[in-house]
Amino acid sequence: MAQFQFTRKTDRGAQRAACLAEAMGLATIANQTWLFVSPHDDDVCIGAGLFMQAAMREGVALQVLIVTDGCMGYCQLEDRDRIVDIRREEAYRSYEALGIPRDRVAYVGYPDGGLIPFIGRRRAREGEDAIAGYVGLQNALTYHLRKVRPTRVYVPTHTDLHPDHRITHSELMISVFHAAGAIWPELGEPLAEPPSVGELAVYCDFEDLPNLEIIGNDTAFQTKLKSILAFQSQVQIDRLVDSLRRAGPYEYVRESEFRLFTPDTYKPLFASYAPGNGSG
Repeated sequence: MAQFQFTRKTDRGAQRAACLAEAMGLATIANQTWLFVSPHDDDVCIGAGLFMQAAMREGVALQVLIVTDGCMGYCQLEDRDRIVDIRREEAYRSYEALGIPRDRVAYVGYPDGGLIPFIGRRRAREGEDAIAGYVGLQNALTYHLRKVRPTRVYVPTHTDLHPDHRITHSELMISVFHAAGAIWPELGEPLAEPPSVGELAVYCDFEDLPNLEIIGNDTAFQTKLKSILAFQSQVQIDRLVDSLRRAGPYEYVRESEFRLFTPDTYKPLFASYAPGNGSG
């Protein structure tokens, strides 16, 4: 049976927790819905395969949203014209290995490596696959956030080198703001409040230190590796899995805050200055 250890980083230092909810400073996470936004189909199983298992064990309903279609992921010429279908089936098998059924895996489906033209939101051109007459990451992500209505959202950190990761992170953050506002009513009922946002490390370090450590036992770890190995069209996957095996069953999460500007944040920095005290 999969088992886990959790350590939470606080102002008082690292504290071991008995369960994931406690490690997150909550009484329970049962019946919450979490959305994992994956720039590519394999990103969140690499960065959160243990974390997702632990969350489901405590009653969280998980949804995965894959942003790109995998069209640039072919490693053999004979796969080039069918790689999108190959990788979609691999993705479904991957998340099924973690316990996430395929009806909880959705796609935005924008071109792999080609997200720049889809930054923002614009009216769809003839023949484009649109949501409510519009295309663009902010349109799609706002729609899915309002549809899923997650308590928490997780995405690979923006420090990852791949442009798809950076763009997905940036567009998700503004879409969290949009989803909780009145803008674009055709995309669904606005959220009552923005969901909490957390970051995952996939290929690069976090910008700031993570605040949650998850360690899995061998059963949980082998389940994660099986999930990653489902992507057999990616011939380099064996080297990645070997690297993960050497690193061990460790994952880290950085919970971030979605904070709007208020002058109250900065007023104390200048409180010692009194008009008329200057020289000259």
